[in-house]
Amino acid sequence: MTFIERRKHVRYSCEVPVEVRVADEPGVCQGVLADICLGGCYVSLVSPLPAGTAVQLSFAFPEAATVLAGRTVTSLPGSGMGIEFTGLGDGESKSRLLDLIQRLETGIEDGSRVSK
Repeated sequence: MTFIERRKHVRYSCEVPVEVRVADEPGVCQGVLADICLGGCYVSLVSPLPAGTAVQLSFAFPEAATVLAGRTVTSLPGSGMGIEFTGLGDGESKSRLLDLIQRLETGIEDGSRVSK
């Protein structure tokens, strides 16, 4: 059986601390941003949220705080969750995401491990 890649964007590995907040709820989950692309990311954490949950991701990379909206698309207990970004538009969040991906593409490290 042949594996067919269905992703639209190249993913880049990284290890960036991230806070995951369920939309409109006060609690926060601490995780690690394990990989990222223009369409979404994978967050490593032991107790992931169920698929379909609307979330906000907050992380600082390289030095600026970034907040991205998304929804969980996969949930693997003991491993983590895949998140699809929603509502990026042309705003500041998209600009910071593009900056992070550019840094990962070129291998610029800023206190966090990054690799392609």
